[in-house]
Amino acid sequence: MIRRRVRLRPRRLHDERGFTIVETLVAVGIMAVAFLGMAGVHALSSRAQSLGQNQGLARFVADEQLELMRRTAVADIAADSSSKVVQGVEFDYQRTVATVPMGRRVTVTVTWTDRFGPQTLTLSTIVSQVTNPS
Repeated sequence: MIRRRVRLRPRRLHDERGFTIVETLVAVGIMAVAFLGMAGVHALSSRAQSLGQNQGLARFVADEQLELMRRTAVADIAADSSSKVVQGVEFDYQRTVATVPMGRRVTVTVTWTDRFGPQTLTLSTIVSQVTNPS
């Protein structure tokens, strides 16, 4: 009986060797570029959300003034300017009144300053005896 000596040394398969340092660095570089792109998009969306929120609040202040004038008798509608703080943001508004053939044109201009600089929103309406018989 002849005995053969069998080598028990494990053979390395090509698929089991893992990633090289170069492959890992390339993958990390690609991921870094992708994350930087997402950070830019996040900053842009954060700015848009903040600006949109402040515009919504300014619209609320302007609508409030227009509704106040709609409930006021046409003869008593007058210009005014003041400021109002809503959710921690100070809004200055100026209400101007002009006489038009149908009644009074009321224009409300709301200004505020946020982290993007000074902002302005203007709304106007016409109040007449037809729309406001009081």
